[in-house]
Amino acid sequence: MKASPLVVMFSLCAGILIVNAEGGFLNWTSPTTNILTSVYMVNATDGWAVGYNGAIIRWNGTDWNNVISPTTEHLESVYMVNATEGWAVGDNGTIIRWNGLIWQNVANPATDLLHSVFMVNATDGWVMGQSGTIIRWNGTDWTTVLSPTTETLMSVYMVNATDGWAVGITGWAPTMIRWDGTDWSKATSPTTHSLYSVFMVNASDGWAVGAVGTVIHWNGTEWSHITSFPTTILESVYMVNATDGWAVGLYGKIIHWNGTIWSTPTSPTTEHLESVYMVNATEGWAVGYVGEIIRWTGSNWIIPEFPTIIPISLLTSLTLVAVIIVKTASKRRKNL
Repeated sequence: MKASPLVVMFSLCAGILIVNAEGGFLNWTSPTTNILTSVYMVNATDGWAVGYNGAIIRWNGTDWNNVISPTTEHLESVYMVNATEGWAVGDNGTIIRWNGLIWQNVANPATDLLHSVFMVNATDGWVMGQSGTIIRWNGTDWTTVLSPTTETLMSVYMVNATDGWAVGITGWAPTMIRWDGTDWSKATSPTTHSLYSVFMVNASDGWAVGAVGTVIHWNGTEWSHITSFPTTILESVYMVNATDGWAVGLYGKIIHWNGTIWSTPTSPTTEHLESVYMVNATEGWAVGYVGEIIRWTGSNWIIPEFPTIIPISLLTSLTLVAVIIVKTASKRRKNL
C-alpha cells in the first residue's frame, strides 16, 4: 500500500520536528557571542547577565534572551536589589539602572573603568573601579568616597552597612581594603598574587580568589592562604553557605568547596569563565567568553540548550516542498 501525499507531507514535517528536537535544524546556543562578565540571579526564574559592547541578557525560567541596552560600553558587573531594581557598571564610568521596565543610563562622578557593584539595599550601594575609584549610592545620587588606594579595585562585597571588603590589583600584587562604617582602609593580604573576587558568608567567614588560582580565607581575625590552582586564574567566587561554595576561572576551570577542601569537578567547557552565581545548592549559573553559559543542576555543570526559532525562509521552503509533493501526486492520479 502506497502512502498518500498528505501522509508523506505530515511524515516529513514530523521528521523535521524530530530532527529539531535532536538539534539538527535548530541552533542551540547562547543569545550572544559577546564576552559575558557578570551574572546575577534574582531567583530561579529571573536572572541577568551583562558583558562587552553593552550586552544584557535575561533568564525567564526557560531561556536567556537579549534585552535592549542603553549603552555600547563594556559592562563588567551587575547587581539586582530585586526584580524591579538593579544596577550594572562598566567602562568609562558607565552606570545603568533597571527600573522594572527598561535599563537607563545614570549620571555619576566616575570616568574610569568600573569593575564591581554591590547594593546593601535600595538606598545604600557601592561601586569600585580603576585607579582606586570608589563611589557610593545614597538613594538619590552617586558620590565620590575617599579611597585609601590608587590601585585597581576588582570586586566589592558588603557584609552590611558597616562592614565590607574590596580586593584588587597592585601591579601583579594584591590590593585589599576594608569598610568599617566610616572609612575605607588598607588591609593585609596573605598572598602576593592579584585578587579578582571576594565573597563574605558573614563577618567572620569570607573568601577571595585570584591569579595563579589563589584561594584565601577570612576567619574573622585574619586572612590566610588556603590553596592554589597554578594553571588558571580564578575570576569569581560565590558561597552558598559556609560548607558549599564555587569559584570559576580561565580555561573553564571550576572548583568547589565542601566545607573541608576545594576540589575540581568536571567542567563542560574550556572557555574562560568570568562569573558564577548560585541560586541555591542545586541551581547555579556561570558565564564567560563568546557568550558561554553553563548551569549547575545539583549534580553536574552542563551547557544548557537554548532553541532558536526556525528561520522563516526555511519554513517557507519546507512548505513549498510539501505543496509540490501534493500537486505531483494529484497529477499522477489523474493520468492513471
